Order: sequence, then structure tokens, then C-alpha cells
Amino acid sequence: MRLALAIALLASSLSPGLAGAQYVGPQQPIPPPPPVQEEAAPPETGPAPPAAPGALPPAQGAVPELSVRRLRIWGTLGASFSYGQSAISLGAGVGYFVYGGLLPSLDLGLAFGDSPTVFMVKPGLDWFLPVPGGVVPFVGGYYAHWFVSGGYLPQDAWGARGGFSFASIGPATFLIGIAYERVFTNCFGTCAYWVPQVAAGFAL
Repeated sequence: MRLALAIALLASSLSPGLAGAQYVGPQQPIPPPPPVQEEAAPPETGPAPPAAPGALPPAQGAVPELSVRRLRIWGTLGASFSYGQSAISLGAGVGYFVYGGLLPSLDLGLAFGDSPTVFMVKPGLDWFLPVPGGVVPFVGGYYAHWFVSGGYLPQDAWGARGGFSFASIGPATFLIGIAYERVFTNCFGTCAYWVPQVAAGFAL
């Protein structure tokens, strides 16, 4: 009887806790926190976009056209022929670069020696090739008119020339070349010949 009473008292003392308990099902796993999004880095500055189709890139080391020394003044030393006789020729000239290496020029000269004294007027046009470096090749042509002393008739000639122009210190220039001349009026004896040419001058 005492054992039954003790069991009844124990059951009554546990019943309030059992009555208030609730069933809890299996717990869901706690989801991890969302990853921290890093701020996007600013885009790196890349190379310049390519030129449009058909556009030419600027030449390396190109010299602006307006910065080129255009005016050329020079003195010449060479040989000349008139009436089949050779002569020493001294002269002076001036030229002006107009565009793309083209140099219209005007030479005045005086030839003297075994032949009669000759005064020469020679307009011409030369083209200096656009190549890098201090040695620049050139080609050109000219017309020459000679006024001759001693009662000789004047002469006319055409010529083609070529050579090299050497850059020097500062504005100084040096030129060496050769020309082929052919006299077509009042010619006696040798009417076609090769003429060496040497010139020194300044570019302004």
C-alpha cells in the first residue's frame, strides 16, 4: 500500500512537466551566412584602341613638316665643258623645300679655264628621298643656259643628276654627286658628258 502511494505521488509530481512539454521534430540545419561580396575593382586602363581600318599609324620618329629647315643655300665646285673644252666651274645656289622632299632650286655659275668664260643660269628640281639617318640620297634634273664670252654663241643643255646629301653639325650640309648633261643648241665637238658635283651649304 505504501509502495503504491509513493508511485502515485511520483507520477503526480512529474505530470505537470509532461503536460507542458511539446514535441519538437528534427531540427533543420542552420544555413551558412551569405558570402561577402567584394567590391569590383576598377577596370585597368589598357592600351589605346586600334586605329580605324584604313588609317595609317604615325611614323616612328617622324618630323613635323613645318619644323623642317626648308631654305637651302650652297656653294658649288665642279667641272664644265663648252665647245669641246673643259673648264673649272664655281657657283652658288638657293633652294626651298616645298613638300615631300622636293627642292626647286636656282644655280648661278661661272666657268673658266681653257674654254671661253661662261656664265651659267641653271634652274632645277631635286627630290631628296625620305630615308632615316644622316645620309640622304637625291635625284633630280635641270635646264642650263650658258652665256659665253669671246663672241661665241650661247648654249642650252638639259641634265640629270644624283648623289648623296650628308648632314653635318648644326645647319651645315655637304653634298656630293654626279650629273649627266647634254647640250642641244650651238654644240660643237662633245655634246654629252658626265660632270662631278660637290657642294657645301646651310639649311635655314
